[in-house]
Amino acid sequence: MRVYASWQDKCIDSQLLVASIVSLFKQRQLSLDKLLTGTGIFIADIRKPSHQISPKQLSRLLDNALSLWPSGDLSFLLGQQWLPSQSGVLISGIFCAQNLYLLGQFWHKYHWLTQPWLQTWRWQGKEEWHYLLSLDLGMQRHQRFFIELTLSTLTACCKQLSGQVWQGSISFPYRAPDNLAPYYKYFGTDLSFDAPLCRVSMAKDVMQQPLLFARQSVAPNHHIANTARRLLMAQPYQLGLMAAIRRQLMYANLSLPEAAKRLGMSGATLKRRLGEMGVSYGQLVDETRLIKALYCLARPEQDANSIATMLCFSDASNFRRSFKRWTGQLPTYFRYWLA
Repeated sequence: MRVYASWQDKCIDSQLLVASIVSLFKQRQLSLDKLLTGTGIFIADIRKPSHQISPKQLSRLLDNALSLWPSGDLSFLLGQQWLPSQSGVLISGIFCAQNLYLLGQFWHKYHWLTQPWLQTWRWQGKEEWHYLLSLDLGMQRHQRFFIELTLSTLTACCKQLSGQVWQGSISFPYRAPDNLAPYYKYFGTDLSFDAPLCRVSMAKDVMQQPLLFARQSVAPNHHIANTARRLLMAQPYQLGLMAAIRRQLMYANLSLPEAAKRLGMSGATLKRRLGEMGVSYGQLVDETRLIKALYCLARPEQDANSIATMLCFSDASNFRRSFKRWTGQLPTYFRYWLA
């Protein structure tokens, strides 16, 4: 039976984000002792190629880093240096992608290898591809940091590989920060806030344009994809517990005991592990229902009654009330959000 990573499981490669944070602190001559206080991470560990840390350790490290960093740009700086400083099969796949569509497809499948704190969803609209981002491994407390990190990484990759400015729109699941200058700098001006989920959208014709480093043969892509698949399957974990539950709930309406049984644990154990990550089973049910509702609202043929039935609400009125509780708006407000 597959095992899913939870709060105290060693599943995050310290050679990636942790090493990058330590490097930035060294450059700024900030205290590494204070940075690593209480994390259980030591400089000697970071030098080990196979060293991994837990979500709990990473969360404590980010608490320290964000309190010590003298400005509000740590996530953006880390995102900008991610592509040049990393190596491995994920980067190889990105550089071999023929276009942004294939790049996004590869990243969607294999981002666990370098960004295990993410869960991504893809949706094809009439004129755009949409990517929805959820957080895994109990990282909701640092939601804004991880969204800024992930999206600045993504936009930097697109700029470098296409040779063009970022062309896309982004919706953020929190209110607009007081200082929007870094957002405009890295993400452009087609931005919105207070969204139900983090959404990245790009026009289909833009995503089909050839990239600067695209190779003529598709053979390297197949080879790299096979290598990435083998590496992912060789990992002790390929998915976090929260992501595994959301994925199951996308296909079936499960109670907590039913979900726990499918995951090979007791209901009490599942509840405790989710509690360690600061989330409840009910929250994951609501998040997954919201994603499914947004997908349905993008289909003109789906009305409130059919969506309510699919999501196991007693009637359309109950669905509307729940949707407004999740988003602050009625479903009609997001009718074409993923169209």
